[in-house]
Amino acid sequence: MDTEKKLKFDFKEFFSGFKNSFAATQNTIGIDIGEAYIKIVQLQKSGKGYLLTDYRVRAIPYKLKNNPKERIRFIKEFVGEFLSQSKIKTTLGRLAIKGSGVFTFSINVPPVGDKDLRGTVSIELKKRLPFQLDFKNISFNYFITDKFEEEPPLMMVTALAVDNSVLDKHLDFLKSFNLRPVVINAAADAIGNLMSSIEGVEHAAILDMGAKQSYFNFYKHTKLQFGRDIPVGGEHLTQAILKALSPLASEIAFEDAEAFKKQCGIPMQEEAESEFYTDYGAIKGNQITTALRPMLERLITEISRTATFYFRSYKVESLDALYLTGGASRIKNIDKFLLANLSALPVKRIERLDSLKAIKGWRDVGVFRQELVMEEAAPHLAVAFGLCIDKGGSVNLVPQKEKIEQKAVFIMFLTRLIFPVAVAMAGIFYFVAYGRMLVLNTMTTRAGAQIQQFGPMVRDINDYLEVKRKLEERESLLTRAIGRQPLWLGVLKELSRITPQEISLHKLEVKPGPIKKQLVVTGEVMSEYTNLDLALSQYTLSLSESPFFSDVKLVSSERDVYSPVPKAIFQIVCELKV
Repeated sequence: MDTEKKLKFDFKEFFSGFKNSFAATQNTIGIDIGEAYIKIVQLQKSGKGYLLTDYRVRAIPYKLKNNPKERIRFIKEFVGEFLSQSKIKTTLGRLAIKGSGVFTFSINVPPVGDKDLRGTVSIELKKRLPFQLDFKNISFNYFITDKFEEEPPLMMVTALAVDNSVLDKHLDFLKSFNLRPVVINAAADAIGNLMSSIEGVEHAAILDMGAKQSYFNFYKHTKLQFGRDIPVGGEHLTQAILKALSPLASEIAFEDAEAFKKQCGIPMQEEAESEFYTDYGAIKGNQITTALRPMLERLITEISRTATFYFRSYKVESLDALYLTGGASRIKNIDKFLLANLSALPVKRIERLDSLKAIKGWRDVGVFRQELVMEEAAPHLAVAFGLCIDKGGSVNLVPQKEKIEQKAVFIMFLTRLIFPVAVAMAGIFYFVAYGRMLVLNTMTTRAGAQIQQFGPMVRDINDYLEVKRKLEERESLLTRAIGRQPLWLGVLKELSRITPQEISLHKLEVKPGPIKKQLVVTGEVMSEYTNLDLALSQYTLSLSESPFFSDVKLVSSERDVYSPVPKAIFQIVCELKV
């Protein structure tokens, strides 16, 4: 019994490993490195959609934020740890970029063809990019977001540009983990990819609240139309709370203020007199609100100005929704605060972005033992989710040279993989065919030897068959010459038995009939006491009932008028059965 279990387990493990090897080609890893957190997700593409294979969110220690070398080392150790512990190994990597060296522009251009559009966009980018940048060292991509048919007709184009030095740094980062750079995209475009999972929304905005700044982006369906960086983030709010808590104790650290911010959030009007407790004492809600007010007012002002500019420039009357995401969007009551202070803007609703709608479920339920932890991490993972779904956005900033190199490497890999397999299969086919040929030759030789052994016997059989054939021919000729004769002994005995005394037979004659031979009976009947016709009828009936005769017919009956006794000459015809 134990042996059966072990064999069954090994069989299952074998196919599980094969399945994971195939699944690796359907898996991709998305990495989003922010100022305060590192976010990594691994999604697997299936027939029903995308399944979340694994994810990690880790905070970057505050003490490392001003130490670039240690910060990079920490990030690489975390990414390496994730890849080493991943159940399904994959080499497909996607990376989001933001911040310095990454530029997003909304450009109005006259309607031109696809061939001329890139040149038109490059001319506009040269005007808008910082003068100290050499345009030759800039990679860019673009997409059309809208068209206006009124005079003068215009096309709205969103262009994403990145300094090649920044792009190369991110490419090297992925390659250092043996990840093939499949997609590198700006965070603003990648997060818009999630809009495809939201129905009934045409124009929407996403406020991605980071640690040092927030990114306010506007979308038409999934296309990024306009975006602006707002210099207010979660760390500014934490610093404000730290100042409010400093009178309680001088040793309060930034991490303590961060933990308190997550606990109390933004106190609403009804919480103004409520007390919020810390390890160093209690503080009222209105004190926290007073400390946060400058940053919050600046955030509201920047959002209002940006939204007003968007409505006027893009001729949009209202937004279907304003979605909040990012790590700072987890602050308690932030959505209520924005809803109360942005009532003048034509926004139908303000709510948190549910990025989990973009995936269809978990591949491994064991990874998500605590659902609340996953829901808390979801705002951090929005950009990474957008990167890993479909093409990762409307553009891909991976250089064309890199794409060609990847295709060449992939073709070489297939060649190295397929050529030995093809050679091995050809060799196996040759040896199998050669082996079958040897077997057939051996069988042919043995069959020839056996045929030679049976030669004399075959000749005897042929002689016998020839003699038999000649005998059958002679028998057939003799039968046709003699013909088949009736059983005369039986016929005559039967006639003598059934012929009465008053009937005497004069002649029996056999003639060929249409089917059988016919017997012609000629005789006379004499009867003193019975009717001649009755006597003949009884005799005919007796012949019919006999097993020797059939189809008995009275052909003629002629009376002898000169005879003193009633007498008649008759002739009867019947078929012989024997």
